Amino acid sequence: MIKPLTSLRFFFAFMIFVHHMTFLAKSKSSTLRWIHESILKEGYIGVSFFFILSGFILAYNYRDSMLNQKISKSNFYIARIARIYPLHLLTLLIAVPLTFQNVNFEISLWFKQLFFNSTLTQSFVPIKKIYFSFNSPSWSISNELFFYLLFPFLILLISKLKVLKYSKGLLIPFLLLLPILMLVIPPIYYKNLFYVNPFFRVFDFIVGILLFELYLKIKNTEKLINYNALEFGSIILLVVFFIFHSQLPLVVRYSIYYWLPMSFLILVFAFQKGELSRLLSNNTLILLGEVSFGFYMFHQLVLKYFTMVNKSLLHITNEFLIILIILVVSLIISYISLIWFENPVNKYLKRVLIKKTKY
Repeated sequence: MIKPLTSLRFFFAFMIFVHHMTFLAKSKSSTLRWIHESILKEGYIGVSFFFILSGFILAYNYRDSMLNQKISKSNFYIARIARIYPLHLLTLLIAVPLTFQNVNFEISLWFKQLFFNSTLTQSFVPIKKIYFSFNSPSWSISNELFFYLLFPFLILLISKLKVLKYSKGLLIPFLLLLPILMLVIPPIYYKNLFYVNPFFRVFDFIVGILLFELYLKIKNTEKLINYNALEFGSIILLVVFFIFHSQLPLVVRYSIYYWLPMSFLILVFAFQKGELSRLLSNNTLILLGEVSFGFYMFHQLVLKYFTMVNKSLLHITNEFLIILIILVVSLIISYISLIWFENPVNKYLKRVLIKKTKY
């Protein structure tokens, strides 16, 4: 476990949480409307962080064992699916009652949505009613599953190409491909493709894998590095990019605009050598990082169910109190899920399904 990166997961999950507080867009307070429009609305960038981090952490944990054939592809797939699918299935079932509240309910569409969600393939379908159906945040888990399927092949390909040695010949075309596609593809498809579709978001994941190769290269040198300055600098860089985000088109901000600050942040804190790393290694922050997956998967459901209950019974109008209730309830449910569902089911599935192979 890289403790600072584990803790950072919660902060970026929280960014996604506030991004989904869309009711603030209709707030009576002009200040809250401005905060939502100028700050909170940009919270979706947390998804980019998680996709890049996923590539980095998988390379960190599995690169050598994959290249040395100490783990089979099937066992790798089982381990990863056991991590994400049980919670996805649970939240999918919890989301089912909400779907019947839709005044435009269509049974044929519902079964299509259920099929794509249950198979975690909804993000491949460039239709909003499909990829944002049931528990909408799960579209990114659909992407993650696709990344997991590609990972053994990507890590082998990157290793064989010695990508760092030929970085100019490989990385420049790679980095230019998405901007070129953004110029060619009509704007009406931007969100369906550049934000949601796994064939486009896999670039974020590959950036994470390449970032780990850079991490290894730096780690194996004996250079004196001021990690305190780098850690503070990485946060400042992300803040600067965030401040000027409105100067760029939304489609660019879906991914490529934040590649540099996100990658720099992950790379620097992966070394765990600065004062901020020590602060982020606090047990409470690590626990928040560990529940971040559940927090991400549950918070939208908590928001929707609370909205129903609040409208019919509670009638709470204070927006800060509403956000606080949703936050606290989401965290409590996420913690319970981690201890009583995610960890036990994950361990059970791996114990039953993973084959013990001797090499």
